[in-house]
Parts: sequence; structure tokens; C-alpha cells
Amino acid sequence: MKRPPMLMRLKIQGEKKGFGLWLPLFLLLPLALIVFIILSPLILIAVLVLWPSGWGKRALLILRVAFEVCCSMRGLRVDVHSDHQCVYISVV
Repeated sequence: MKRPPMLMRLKIQGEKKGFGLWLPLFLLLPLALIVFIILSPLILIAVLVLWPSGWGKRALLILRVAFEVCCSMRGLRVDVHSDHQCVYISVV
């Protein structure tokens, strides 16, 4: 199983000045777990309501797929240049 990303580096440079920012993503995981625990009764009700129509199983799979997409972000690099600005995002 893949691990979720731990850090995100954001660097923005303008014409004269820029700044860089390190965001610790691993601090968001406990918060996401708490939100998931709070919302789990609503998710269970939605799955039970959608199960007869065939969408219940897909609703359960959405949670797993969302976690896999989050874990697949490791190594993502976005580098955008324009005439006056540069934005660089790196997920470690």
C-alpha cells in the first residue's frame, strides 16, 4: 500500500520578490480521520439508501479511491511560468 504524502512545498516568485512555504500534510491526517468518524453515520445511511439502486457499492468504493488518489500525489510537481510570475508546487 502506498503512503500518503507528508509535505508540500509551495514557491511563488513575482517580478521583484517571492516566497516559499512548506506545508506539513501529515498534520492533516488526524483531522481528516476525525471528520471521517463524525460523518460515518451519514455515509452509512447514504450507502443503505443507495444500495437497492446499485449505487451503494460505488459509494463505498469512492472512499477507497479518494484515499488512493491522495496517496498517488507523492512525487507530483507542478511548475507554471508566465511573463511576470513563477509558481512551483512539489508534493513529497
